[in-house]
Amino acid sequence: MTRRALPKYVYEDREYVRFIRRARGQSEMMHEEPGSPEFWDHYNRLLKAEKSAPSNRNFEALILSYYESEAFQKLAPRTKSDYHKYISHIRDIWGDYEPAKIETTHIYELQQANRHHWRQANYLVQVMVVLLNHARLKGFIKGTGDKTAAHGVPLLKQKSDGWEPWPQDVREEFEEVATARARLVYELCIGTGQRIGDVVKIRWGDLSEGVYRVKQGKTDKELWIPLTERLAEYLSAVPKKGLHVITDAKGRPVSYRMIAEEMRKVKASMKHPQAKKYVTHGLRKNATIELYLAGCDDEMVKAVTGHSGVEMLKKYGGEVRQRLFAQQAQEARNRMEQNKKGT
Repeated sequence: MTRRALPKYVYEDREYVRFIRRARGQSEMMHEEPGSPEFWDHYNRLLKAEKSAPSNRNFEALILSYYESEAFQKLAPRTKSDYHKYISHIRDIWGDYEPAKIETTHIYELQQANRHHWRQANYLVQVMVVLLNHARLKGFIKGTGDKTAAHGVPLLKQKSDGWEPWPQDVREEFEEVATARARLVYELCIGTGQRIGDVVKIRWGDLSEGVYRVKQGKTDKELWIPLTERLAEYLSAVPKKGLHVITDAKGRPVSYRMIAEEMRKVKASMKHPQAKKYVTHGLRKNATIELYLAGCDDEMVKAVTGHSGVEMLKKYGGEVRQRLFAQQAQEARNRMEQNKKGT
């Protein structure tokens, strides 16, 4: 059903609809099929509901308080941007609603309404954890301990191990058919192991004396990364058209969206039947795997990629990481047995 077919105060909320009447502090999910007798009965009851008393402890006030908090101000710019996106969604549906009235079932409904995009669904729950924790600290909600209603909602399980690394045959064909700019992006992603969002922002000034200095947009972490010989050699042949390494024809910086579209077009032109499914972010996984294959331990890999914990490395290193550690462990056992025989 399109937005025009919905009655006043009713808005689409993923696969359901929601009745939102901010002047009366109303925000309620409607599970009935729009247009059905049950829907109209529910709708009329909501219309006749008495006006709620204005509250200075609603989500609108909570969100404004959180934005002014030290906890929010300390977040990295990328994280702030992500929080704004999901908090805006919560603000739209629960702006006039009091956090004290939120129950675990409400947050679960919010998650399930977005479950077809599991990352977004989980992020909404995680943002609710943050907001309700701030509500507890500010006295908007009461309770003992550190748990809030949002802590009771289990996160949806990831359906895969994340972005897949590019297979060798896909990489070889891409290197042959890629445009000059797409190939440059590819080499930077592989060589630095950084996220594409940081790669498109690299300036020539960030690369000096064979070292790449970066402050990651997502984590705000500062890294000092020596260039690989392959990347240094490749960059030596790249013409400098502007301050940024990746530019348009006139030397101006380019957007992530522009680069993503160019990468998609290159993969669409490839003969490999599955080329389209490998995304640019997967190259970060390739870099992680190459570091492990080179004999690096977790701390060495983290020093290059900037991963904050071993759990993320498990996702990125995956099977390769397990095999290498298992091989090292069994070799250690073999050496121990050999030493026993020698005594």
